[in-house]
Amino acid sequence: MLYKKNAIKTTYYRQPSRFKEAGGRGKQAGVALITVLLVFAIATLITSKIIIGKVLDVQRTTGMINRTQAYYYALAAEDLAILALQENIKQDIKDAPQGDHLDEFWAQGPMPFEIDNIGSVLVSIVDINRFYNINNLLQYNNKVSLYELERFRGLLVELDLDEALADNLRDWLDADDRDDGFSSDGEAYINQEPGYLVANQRLTDVSELRLINGFDADVMAVLLPHISAVKTYGILPINVNTATVYALATLQVASIGNKSGSNEGIGYSNALDIIGTRKEPFTSMSDFSNRVSLPNLQASSQLNPGTKNQASSVSSLLAAYSHTSEYFEINIRANYAGSIAYLSTIVRQKGYGEDAKFIVLSRRETDNSYRFIEA
Repeated sequence: MLYKKNAIKTTYYRQPSRFKEAGGRGKQAGVALITVLLVFAIATLITSKIIIGKVLDVQRTTGMINRTQAYYYALAAEDLAILALQENIKQDIKDAPQGDHLDEFWAQGPMPFEIDNIGSVLVSIVDINRFYNINNLLQYNNKVSLYELERFRGLLVELDLDEALADNLRDWLDADDRDDGFSSDGEAYINQEPGYLVANQRLTDVSELRLINGFDADVMAVLLPHISAVKTYGILPINVNTATVYALATLQVASIGNKSGSNEGIGYSNALDIIGTRKEPFTSMSDFSNRVSLPNLQASSQLNPGTKNQASSVSSLLAAYSHTSEYFEINIRANYAGSIAYLSTIVRQKGYGEDAKFIVLSRRETDNSYRFIEA
């Protein structure tokens, strides 16, 4: 066989597969697509977070504006309530004076008012003289009145509460370190967690009772509709025309045949008799005495034995009951576009007749809903 010497050497090159090239481009496109989707998702997340934040800011601002608006409507309702009390005085001047009683228009229970079809205001006026003032326990010389202590103890008994709570309150008010109640003075509160000191002064609000041992939520629910905590120089008399039956039960009569001279409460049944009799309001204290058969009823509080009896200066401040009211509590619930504002204002009547005016003693943003409930 013959061979060509100069045979041409042929070199073969492998051509790249078009299928492989297409697959590479597909992978790159897939990575790019995932990257774009990831960036878009992150951008959407950030945008959503910004939008949600802005929405919350708007809602928060709107809520604050509505809450402020509700508060100002509550203040306006307070002015309206004071105006109603002033109109009542004018009516008393025009008519024969009959004292303050539950048939007067200010005492007709919670009064609702609409606010431009966007909210409402509920106003309740109660005279504080219808309740027993627990600050009565502290005399003008900052000593606890034994007489008033027994009155409060009697209230607890009538309400089926532990009468030892009276001694716990005594320890909270008096300035000595003697423990008259059950773990209710000095170290009893300091050793709590967190610890705090006893007040050794009059209460500023009935809610302060929650700081005193024994006055738990259940006790407060029973007690609150019948008590107040007003700082007065002397005794806050109970208005026999408006008082709750349990507040009336704290009035004292001298115990017949009791050599110790101590007194006792008139009791629930006698208090009910007074409420039945006052359907025609008492127009004076003599009218009350003539129509209520309670011999030996104590018309005034008493000073502790051994205390200097400055009768000329304090006797008028020791009256246990009256047919008029001097202190009033205005409780308001304002609802504006779903935002709620509460206001509880205590006012005092200064002067009588045409010279009478009402002075705001305190104003608290607190929910006193229990005052909207008839006791």
